[in-house]
Amino acid sequence: MKRLAVLTLAVLISNFTFALKLENGFIVDSKGNKIKAKEYKKVLILDPAAVESFYLIKGEKSIVAIADTAKNPIWPQEKTKDLPKAGTIMKPSIEQVLSFTPDLVILNTMSEGFGESLKARKLNFIINEANSFDQILENVEVYGVVTGQKEEARKLVQDYRGKLEVVEQKIKDNPLNIKGAFLFSTSPMMVFTPNSLPGQIFNTLGIENIAKGLPGGRPILSPEYLLAQNPDLLVGSMAIKNKNDILNSNPVVKQTKAGQKGNVMIIDSDKILRGTPRVIDALEELYQELSNVK
Repeated sequence: MKRLAVLTLAVLISNFTFALKLENGFIVDSKGNKIKAKEYKKVLILDPAAVESFYLIKGEKSIVAIADTAKNPIWPQEKTKDLPKAGTIMKPSIEQVLSFTPDLVILNTMSEGFGESLKARKLNFIINEANSFDQILENVEVYGVVTGQKEEARKLVQDYRGKLEVVEQKIKDNPLNIKGAFLFSTSPMMVFTPNSLPGQIFNTLGIENIAKGLPGGRPILSPEYLLAQNPDLLVGSMAIKNKNDILNSNPVVKQTKAGQKGNVMIIDSDKILRGTPRVIDALEELYQELSNVK
């Protein structure tokens, strides 16, 4: 029951999202939190995607501490592993946060509730969130303002928009034309919908998402529905570490085309699901890997 409650919470917080916005001299997040649009000197980051974005635009000098992600390294690992920690993503430590005297704290949706503790202490904070390539790149531009690296951010965004266009054209010329599901968990079997970052990855690759039209942010697939949809491909990520976990999750999995042909794979969530421009880097690699799926 506890595990299901956590998964349900993840569904609820995934339904409402847009990129960070610059509005009338302020930066506004998807929850309505607002800070002045300016450079911040001491930024404490509790979202791995924001940490990676700071490094991509050479704004890491602003980082005073990050969240401890335990088993999930943050790129570039050789540099981030030695950064001071202020608790975990799920359980930040207010005492440790205060000890770094940050002038800005960046959260993600898993630590959203921590914002109330920050608000009570009059600390600036925003929540990083992105469910599409456009939102990822819009967030990077905002972080250019936050770090004083506007030009680096502008160039990075321009470069990645170009990369994305090239990859999209390759896929358009030779679409995969297969049907699949991107799994968030196996027990219950929850999937990412088209309105998520994994959903956009599927759409860009030319994969028909069998979760299309299902209600909720991460709906549960019944065995009957899975069998009726008969996907060519099943992809697992997040807590799913082994493709056998998918194949053995329910007897009907092995009755699908994906199960019968062995078209089941695991994707490193740190590489493809973290909302940074590096997702675009991984697109072409993933496309090549899936080109033989029929």
